[in-house]
Amino acid sequence: MYFIYNYVTIALAILILIGDDLMIEKLRKFNSENRIWMYLLRYISFSIGLSITAVLIDTGTIDLIDRIPLLFLTSIDLAKTILSTLASALLTITTFTFSTIMVVLTMYSSEFSPRVVNNFLTDKISMKVLGLFVGGFFYSIITLFFMKNSFSEHLVLSATIGVLYSIFSLIYFVIFIYKVSSSIQATKLIEKIYNESYTIIEDKIKNKDGQKSLNEYDSSSYKLNYKIKSNKTGYFQLMNLDSILSELKDIDSLLIINSNIGDFININQHIATIYFNDVNLENSIKDKILRKFTFDGERLSFNDYRFSLQKIVDIALRAISPGINDPNTAIHCINILGVLFGQLCKINDNYTLIEEDTFKGKIIYEDFNFKDDLYFTFYQIVHYGKEDISVVIALLNTMNQIKNVTNVDKNIKILNDFSDYIFHISKNNFNHPIDLDLLTVSRYKTI
Repeated sequence: MYFIYNYVTIALAILILIGDDLMIEKLRKFNSENRIWMYLLRYISFSIGLSITAVLIDTGTIDLIDRIPLLFLTSIDLAKTILSTLASALLTITTFTFSTIMVVLTMYSSEFSPRVVNNFLTDKISMKVLGLFVGGFFYSIITLFFMKNSFSEHLVLSATIGVLYSIFSLIYFVIFIYKVSSSIQATKLIEKIYNESYTIIEDKIKNKDGQKSLNEYDSSSYKLNYKIKSNKTGYFQLMNLDSILSELKDIDSLLIINSNIGDFININQHIATIYFNDVNLENSIKDKILRKFTFDGERLSFNDYRFSLQKIVDIALRAISPGINDPNTAIHCINILGVLFGQLCKINDNYTLIEEDTFKGKIIYEDFNFKDDLYFTFYQIVHYGKEDISVVIALLNTMNQIKNVTNVDKNIKILNDFSDYIFHISKNNFNHPIDLDLLTVSRYKTI
């Protein structure tokens, strides 16, 4: 049973050896989408396996009962009483746990953002507790079912295992209550999303280090081109660059991928262009390349740092909304975004070139765009927070902090321009000289 749960891990290890990057990413995506059920299946499978083992020992199929100390054995009647009580108690606590999870999910959606609900759902401790209690109910029911009257004179081990299982479950329940009480705090949630975002950005930067970077590209040496259009509607999730490059290895060509991970793509939308010189290029190459892209109806953050940034922005926007009016939480979000952009601003080039010495084809795609990322991350906060002096000053100070950790001249200019944008769009909302002086000082720190 436990082996069934780990099939994703085993398959992932095999694919790493084979080198199929798209399938590896698809398995990571599948695991990200179904992590809830994986935890539940893990503990339910363990409990069913435990109950089968206990039944086999109690019935004498496995000859161990005589070797177990009498302290750990009970009569059939006592075992039935204990297991039936445990079954009722565990089912009740399972209902309570599920209700608690639903309350927290509702609060996450209303207080923070619907996009952060999955961060609590996929939390290990939440699903472990639910899996433990459901699994304990299965254990109690299965062992009770196999307790026959014909074995009434025998001593059994099932009740002792059930008691130990319930103690272990209760410890996890206490941990779960503590976890829930801390997870509803905005700072804890922001920290969790920050760690998620930082990991994704670091992984992308590491992947970029092994490739050739470009600030611009030129396709004028190719006479012909095909536009590749999407055959599906959904969010752009995955692309198998190595497999695409293999398709182009014998074709003197340049594939420009015009869409980014996380973009919403309509059917028949232009997502890539292949430039080439060979007039005999097969039309089927477009379909072959298109099959290397994956689209989904739901946006996931496991490989999309922009989506993780958006979650932090959503929390900041809720915090400065009139209904909540919590600018300090918004300022904390702005500071955290500044730390993440401190990583992004170190990148000089927007495009990555994928090529092999023995291959004729090349691939270029845009993995980072500091100017666009900066604007589309902060522009909503600027719009809704431009009348709050504390938010505006926090934004200007964050631009200064980001600038201090980069030595890329292009990005420093972008930061100065964006600081100027924040200053001019918000200064007319303040009339008092103290506010204006503070804004001016904060603005010109960044130049």
